[in-house]
Amino acid sequence: MYVQETGRRVAPFDDPPGSLLIANRPLAQWRAEALAEAGLTPIEALEPPCLVIPDTLFASGEILRRFVAESAGRDAVLVLAESVFGRGTTPVQPHVTETEQGWRFEQIRFISGRDEAATDVVVDPEEHVHQLDLPEIFGGTTELGLPRHPVMTLHHWVHLVWANQAAISMTVRRTPLYQAIPRVLWAILRARSLDPWRIQGKLNQIGRGCDIHPTATVEASVLGDNVTVGPYARVWLSTLGDGARVLSGAEVEISSVGPKATVGQRTGLRLCVVYPEAFTSQVLMQACVVGRRTITVPGSYAIDLNFDRDVRVMLDGVLHSTGSRFLGSAFGHDCRIGTGLWLASGRSVPNGTWMVRHPEAVIQRIGSFEPGTPVVNVGGTLQPLEP
Repeated sequence: MYVQETGRRVAPFDDPPGSLLIANRPLAQWRAEALAEAGLTPIEALEPPCLVIPDTLFASGEILRRFVAESAGRDAVLVLAESVFGRGTTPVQPHVTETEQGWRFEQIRFISGRDEAATDVVVDPEEHVHQLDLPEIFGGTTELGLPRHPVMTLHHWVHLVWANQAAISMTVRRTPLYQAIPRVLWAILRARSLDPWRIQGKLNQIGRGCDIHPTATVEASVLGDNVTVGPYARVWLSTLGDGARVLSGAEVEISSVGPKATVGQRTGLRLCVVYPEAFTSQVLMQACVVGRRTITVPGSYAIDLNFDRDVRVMLDGVLHSTGSRFLGSAFGHDCRIGTGLWLASGRSVPNGTWMVRHPEAVIQRIGSFEPGTPVVNVGGTLQPLEP
């Protein structure tokens, strides 16, 4: 098996694909585990016959094993079968083309060395389709594909959001029954109830030295060592890295929070990826990526919904539709996001950016006026309202 270097640097982080974090683990680690599961050994040089994959690939080992087996030594290209998962994760991907059977991943191929025409080999993600009933203004009833065996490549920060969701689905759905059944039964016994929420509260993996307040709720989540979850906070179906902090009243749902990162008081995170040592303190962030050591403060907001059309994002200087009206934004590493700022959906803030309000929008000087006089901000000075 040969891993082809694409030279891709993923904006706004300028990181190579292998370092992108999925459930707090780099993509390179996920790939190594998938190759080991598939029984494939990496080679330094491309020598047919062999499987060739890009360094952007996120996939299960089983689906790679099946692809190689069904290639049967022929030149072949992987095609992800038509699926809800495929429709939701193939936008904004170069070298992926839609076919009658699904999506052809040109960079995932088996090379025989015989210089023959490549055969399409269709692989099934084995998804479970979940119906989401949304108000008509948000698009109405929609479908969510939960794969057992995902295949996608990561070229853009939006793929990082989707890959983290796929990782949750893959981890849950691939747990062997001989492990899942005893674990659920033990959770039911400890919950002393058949209430699904109480059972989820017993399905956590909690590391050493964690400080979880008695009023906090943690359900179906993975917590590293020395994690803090404050009063009345809620963590659901999420991964928190070592030393992460979720402060009082905060909510973290279907998100990944990196080591030593902080979710501020009353902050809401949904479908987000937060890198290590970041501090998020916006009122609500949905489908966003927050870079390493980035700070967002209360009063700023990343818009996450278009009412009239799908959100579009830039890749290699070209605007691409994401196929979704729901998407936040990405903040690079070491950013400072000040108060009172609204960021349109699908935007990418470069590393090291400091976003602040214009001085004229901030009251810096207090003028002279009589008590009880209505006053307004005029160019940064508090002055009496003109009649």
